[in-house]
Amino acid sequence: MKIKQTRFLDFLGMPDSRFIIPAYQRLYTWSESQCEELWLDILRAGRYHRTHFLGTILYSIERDNRGEFLAIIDGQQRMTSVSLILLALARHARKHPNSFFVSDDLERRYLRVSDEESVSSPKLTLSHYDMGSYLAALEGRDPIAKTTIDRNLAYFEARIADESFDIEELWEGLLNLVMIAVQVDDSASSQSIFESINSKGVPLNVADMIRNYLLLAENHDEQTRLYEEYWKPIQEMFAPDSGSLRLNGAIKSWISIRLKGARILSADQVYSSFKKYVEDEYRGDKEPVLRELRGFSLMWAENYRYHGTKKYKSGSAWAEIGAPTLTSGYKLKKADNEEYAERVRRELRNVDSRW
Repeated sequence: MKIKQTRFLDFLGMPDSRFIIPAYQRLYTWSESQCEELWLDILRAGRYHRTHFLGTILYSIERDNRGEFLAIIDGQQRMTSVSLILLALARHARKHPNSFFVSDDLERRYLRVSDEESVSSPKLTLSHYDMGSYLAALEGRDPIAKTTIDRNLAYFEARIADESFDIEELWEGLLNLVMIAVQVDDSASSQSIFESINSKGVPLNVADMIRNYLLLAENHDEQTRLYEEYWKPIQEMFAPDSGSLRLNGAIKSWISIRLKGARILSADQVYSSFKKYVEDEYRGDKEPVLRELRGFSLMWAENYRYHGTKKYKSGSAWAEIGAPTLTSGYKLKKADNEEYAERVRRELRNVDSRW
């Protein structure tokens, strides 16, 4: 593990360096209030000529068909937000050519990278849904639909367009952003460091931690495959799902059935119970776990969202691996009044559609 303190712009502006947000990472989710807090911190750093600590960026060096890149394990929200500020600043400089720096210089150093295959490609590659919006913004195209990327970029552009905006103050503040860059060399240490970093402050939700656990150890191509084949469908089954509340509930129910003797009384116990099952009881490859969780989530989302876990039985299609569940051998009773049962099912489907 290599650790160093550096200015954020020096880190982002390393020549020919590409930064990729791995497939297992959550989407860019910063709210306007978080953007405002970052904006004000940067302005204060410039106004009072002092440094502002941006936090820790955890990354690993990986390779793809274009060569080496930095995979951002932790810190993507901050890196994306500062990149949006730089993009807004470059747009401002393009509209006001008398600015004390040139927009092309900003883009060349902090927003784009040149290589043999592409004369100018994005320096920062976001994950999945975010990348289309970010690329459209970088190329000056209108967004297809408003996303968090578009909303936050518009926020920063509005702040820059304000009459009281001081471009030199903002630039000095950006130059005064400092960070701790932590390069990890193996997947095992990546996961433990990632968990430590996210154990304080506002924690990741259960779904975030489990997704990272299941995908983090794989190489970039395998992460992408597993995400597309398993986690993306799991996530989309519950959309819209702010804060992954419904997905977290499904995971909790799955663990309650899968882990013999589990008594999960709080959200904090879900992740530790998950690790206990996978590492202490199951001890197999992770892809079957993803496959089973996908099957369980499908059943939970479509049919069983409001049922207690005692209603499940281990013979269901999703139960393909691991130890027998607590309800092994349980047989569901046939409804005494099928007309009433169908009416209840219809009402539940109507409730689902309003969620």
